[in-house]
Order: sequence, then C-alpha cells, then structure tokens
Amino acid sequence: MDNRRSRPGQLLDLLIDGAAILAALCILAVGILMILMSLSREFGFNLRGADDLIAWFCAASAFLILAQTFQHGGIVRVEIMLSKLSVHLRWVMECISLFFLLTFCLFALSALGWFTYQSWEFNDVSQGQIIVPLWIPQIFVAIGVLLFTLAVVDELCRVLRHEKPRYQVMQEERLAAGDFGETL
Repeated sequence: MDNRRSRPGQLLDLLIDGAAILAALCILAVGILMILMSLSREFGFNLRGADDLIAWFCAASAFLILAQTFQHGGIVRVEIMLSKLSVHLRWVMECISLFFLLTFCLFALSALGWFTYQSWEFNDVSQGQIIVPLWIPQIFVAIGVLLFTLAVVDELCRVLRHEKPRYQVMQEERLAAGDFGETL
C-alpha cells in the first residue's frame, strides 16, 4: 500500500485486495468443482448442485475482481485517443469519463443492491438441485459492484485533485518495463 494514502484510502485498498483474494478463491473453487464433476462421471456418482455452485462462484469472481482490475488499468480504455490530447483536455476527458462511469456504477449498485435485498426480504431460494437463499450468492455481486463504485470515486477524486489516476500510473510502469501487451 502507498504510505501517502489516507486511512480511508488504505482501508479501501485493503478491501479491494481482500475481494481480489476472494475472487481468486472462487476461481479455485470452480476448478476444483469441475475436476470433481469430471471424476464423478468417471466413477459413477452424482455431484448434486455443482453446476449451481460453479455459476455462483463465476459470478462472484467476476464482480469481486472489478475494483482491482480497474485500479490496475485492466479495464479497456482508449489510450491512443487520450495520448493525443493536451494535458488540460485529457484531464477534462478523464473527469467526464469517470463521471459517466460513476453514474453507471451507482445505477448498477442500486439495482443489484435492491435485487439482493428483495431476495432476502421475500426469502427467495434457488431452483436448482441444492436449495440456497439467493441473497447469499447475490451479496457477493453487490459487494463487488460496491467496491468498484468506491474505486471509481477514489480515482475521480485523484483526477479532480490533478493527480494521475492509478490506472494511468500502472500503465506507464508497465510500458517502462517493456510490457506492451495491454496498450490500446
């Protein structure tokens, strides 16, 4: 963690890193379940509900990693266009882009949060081979979107203070190290 970050910034980084670890564990669980499903077919036993679990782990991993992917510059950006702009115009475009992204994130957060709350309130359960309250797998999606929204707010605040966003700093570090694999 960057020692110059405020306590809330350090806490956000810690939460985002924790979500990334949880996403990695979800992917590991998917791999293990898929191997177990292959073995179950080979040895003639039924692994009930594995398909449901795999779907939930995939959704959780995809959303839990969003914030860290954004912070590290892994989300598609049109760098070629931005690099052609003046410093001031680039700053304006970064602000506009982050405001649009924040608007989308707030919409997604409200929709997914409300959806998860309704599943909990109505005691909605899964329809697959194993019965699970649906709010349990849904909460990981909502948490992932919440962390993504907070990461966008964090980067927007950095840009508004005329600091380079962390995704740009990390991209510059990759290019300086000779890694041109993610440049668009």
